[in-house]
Amino acid sequence: MAGLRQSGLLDEALVLHRRAYLETSLMVDVFTREHGRFRLIAKGARRGRCPLIQVLRPFDPIRLSFTGRGELKTLTAAESLGSMPPLQGKALFCGFYIAELLIHLLPAEDAHPDLFERTLSLFRGFGESVALDQLLRHYEIALLEEMGYGLRLDEDAEGLAIDPQGAYLYDLERGALKAQAATPLTISGATLLGLEQGSLEGDRERLEAKRLMRRMVDHLLEGRPLRSRELFRSLKR
Repeated sequence: MAGLRQSGLLDEALVLHRRAYLETSLMVDVFTREHGRFRLIAKGARRGRCPLIQVLRPFDPIRLSFTGRGELKTLTAAESLGSMPPLQGKALFCGFYIAELLIHLLPAEDAHPDLFERTLSLFRGFGESVALDQLLRHYEIALLEEMGYGLRLDEDAEGLAIDPQGAYLYDLERGALKAQAATPLTISGATLLGLEQGSLEGDRERLEAKRLMRRMVDHLLEGRPLRSRELFRSLKR
């Protein structure tokens, strides 16, 4: 803690993204437990052997202190709270995806301590689990709920229990609508219930869940592209 005996507010954080700023500094996007998401400048972090550049690694938990009341704050000190399992391949692109969602969708300086804990667990899970699709869908639902866009997954728009054998069209405003027949746009009742229960068993359910959550996310993004999707597509090619 000696490195944090400097002036400024103290908080736990996850590093979402960093990039070079001016000649020797870094611009860093962080998601903190008590102060939400914001951007700060780490002055001199790229100078010589400054230890800050090793601490400010994407997806790693840190404790930091900062000052400033405007949109761009100043880092005064930071220390590692332990490295996450290294992300590689698909897990790494999943990390980029979640970081982009938080940067684009969370209002600046809006605290979400429960979501912070979920994000911490998610990044840890990315390094330990092979069930990445399950982790992503579960987190996307939690993120939407935090933002006030919770999905009704156990009952349809009329208040009736979801039929596992049924086919539905999911209206982003009204919820699940019973479909007369399955089409490329429908989603099975089994998939809706699987999302509700956090367990997607088959390839069909995982694909349908991915399509539904993409529609929801794209609706909230309002046309803003996600670079992580392009990177993932390039990886698959």
